[in-house]
Amino acid sequence: MEKSARTLTSVPCLMSCTDVNECLVDNGGCRNKATCVNSKGSFTCLCPPGFDLVNRTVCLDIDECQVLKEPCRLNERCSNTEGAYECTCHAGFARPTGSVVCTDVDECRIQNPCHPNATCLNTVGSYTCTCKRGFTGNGSRCTDVDECAQNDICHPRALCTNVPGGYSCACQPGFTGDGSLCQDVDECALPSTSRCPPISNTCSNVEGDYRCPCDLGFLASNNTLCLDVDECALGLKLCPNVSDCQNTPGSFACDCWQGYRANGTACDDVDECLDDTACPANAACVNTYGSFLCPCDVGFFGVHGHCEDIQECLFPSNGPLCTDGTCVNTVGSFFCLCDKGFWTRGQSGGQGGCVDQDELFLLSHSFCLNA
Repeated sequence: MEKSARTLTSVPCLMSCTDVNECLVDNGGCRNKATCVNSKGSFTCLCPPGFDLVNRTVCLDIDECQVLKEPCRLNERCSNTEGAYECTCHAGFARPTGSVVCTDVDECRIQNPCHPNATCLNTVGSYTCTCKRGFTGNGSRCTDVDECAQNDICHPRALCTNVPGGYSCACQPGFTGDGSLCQDVDECALPSTSRCPPISNTCSNVEGDYRCPCDLGFLASNNTLCLDVDECALGLKLCPNVSDCQNTPGSFACDCWQGYRANGTACDDVDECLDDTACPANAACVNTYGSFLCPCDVGFFGVHGHCEDIQECLFPSNGPLCTDGTCVNTVGSFFCLCDKGFWTRGQSGGQGGCVDQDELFLLSHSFCLNA
């Protein structure tokens, strides 16, 4: 409730008048930090600095930031407070100890606000973070760029190796260069006496490598060895019948079996009987495929590679050989020496036995009648 000073009028004084201290009751009606100041016959509401008196009883805060033309210095921000205001430095600025001026803060040096793989650039009142070359991101977060995933980053004959923030190109084995340009190395032209094994025909250069073609019958191994091919072990029918396949360095040979002789690509039977010494005496030579036989002549038997005379008279196989006579052994045979009055039978050599002379006469003059 507002109160105003009363106007005194001149009346006859019937009693003494005493001033009323309005401030004792409800602070005289002064509000919001207002101070009531009593005076004779009245009172006044006084506001503290930073406030304006409104309606003579209410103190309202003065917004100095709006009222004053330049309440703060350069790089300062005005903040109104109750009954006053503050001047604080803008973001990116600070007031050094003992200084009243706000100066730029070098965040890059003090705070290190960027990613380890980013570059920090200080600006007036702020900073920027930029990812380094080979990285991508917003500066606060930077991830490696895999350059090797890009096409044609290296020469087609080079190997690309990704590294944090970069990459490297190295020419493949058999090529030379810096990785951006790779050229084939002619290994055959390099001064080396042992590049190809001795049994190789020649050194043949190919792109990125070289070849050492081995001689016929050999197989190349890592361009350092020529391994013999065992043709016999391949299971191919390389040799004729009646022969054995024998592997030789770089080739093979066909060894005819005993009793056969090589004739071009065939094995022919050897006729051992053409050699008069093939069989022992008293034997006949019989040629067979790959061999021969030596059967003893009639009247002989084989003993340890020899033909011995058979003693027919001592070992008759069918009983006595010469009845009425004496058996006489000969080389390879025998004959009968007949007793007196007996004659040998008609078989040659007297091997037919002995017969009585009279019986022999009748036999020689007899004839047969057909009935």
